[in-house]
Amino acid sequence: MLSAANMAVSSPTRSLSRLDPDALTIALGGLAREIGEPNFHLRLLEIVGQLLPHEMGWIVRYRAGSEPDVLHTKAIDAKLVEYYLQTKPSAGDPYLCSWRGNSVPRIETLDVALPQAIDRHFYADDFKKRAEFTDELALFLPMPGASCISLFLERREQMFASRELDQAKRLFPAMLDFHHAHIKSLFSKLSMALTDCHSIEESAVTVLDRSGRAVFSTPGWRKFELMDERNRLPEASAPVADVSELIARASGPLRMLPLDDLNPVAPGGLVVYVAEADQPGNDSGIRAAEAVAKQLTPRERDIMLLTLEGMSTGAIAQTLSIAKGSIKNCRLRMYRKLGVSSERAMISAVMPFTKQLKASLKDGTRR
Repeated sequence: MLSAANMAVSSPTRSLSRLDPDALTIALGGLAREIGEPNFHLRLLEIVGQLLPHEMGWIVRYRAGSEPDVLHTKAIDAKLVEYYLQTKPSAGDPYLCSWRGNSVPRIETLDVALPQAIDRHFYADDFKKRAEFTDELALFLPMPGASCISLFLERREQMFASRELDQAKRLFPAMLDFHHAHIKSLFSKLSMALTDCHSIEESAVTVLDRSGRAVFSTPGWRKFELMDERNRLPEASAPVADVSELIARASGPLRMLPLDDLNPVAPGGLVVYVAEADQPGNDSGIRAAEAVAKQLTPRERDIMLLTLEGMSTGAIAQTLSIAKGSIKNCRLRMYRKLGVSSERAMISAVMPFTKQLKASLKDGTRR
């Protein structure tokens, strides 16, 4: 995951070092197009890099009570990322300690953050030398659930000048507004994936991180838990994989939607919701299933059905007596039709009405 997360930021054609209006308009226009997309924070770091040239960068998610998630890196060796994650950053990462003490969105320099670390000597004397940087600063962008996305910029030799920081702080409110729009878009997409009728805020939904801790819960979810003790999920000590298995075996109204390892809301986490509009025979679920099935060719329907049954590509190839390459090509066409880019995303997109979709696909094969 770490090597795949490494980021290649393109060199800017025009510098923002003096806040040139034309260059700034072009840069922010590109950022606006990334709202709701996986590369939003990568593009944001690129824009900050035009103001504050740097050699290395990180995008990290902080969460109270949990260790950090490294989402992306720029020019950072995977071994360094692994070392950082294995050294219990809760005590040694000054920015994490600073965020837990002050959750205000801001730009913060290393000299301000370092005194906040419980073990400041680790970062100043060990990690800083291993990472080979002279100066560093962070942008704290709040997320739901007392968490934040942190963008880090590191320089090997020069220090960040006060003039540069002043320019970055002038642009920071606009960056924060774009970040908030991005998060709102992410939750809107989750709403569309969960139900046809309600927003997340109007539904019974909780979002868990990879360790099973609740990142975000709606009033509807809290009401659902209070209705019956049996509605409560396992405590935070239960990994999200155990929660997933529990829900998969349950016969109640709970459904789940896994989140990608790079999803800033809860990397590798899980959305759990009460499927009020997802019971067998429900009109909205049936309509959604039929809409998906109609887009697929007979071969694509066969592949979709067997995929939803949990079969691997090899097993599907044997069942249908076709080559694995043919299945991959069919899936690429299916992804385009459904507006996704991977098998996992496809399964997540149809999960709210999987039962209805399976029934529709099986009915189609009998005709």
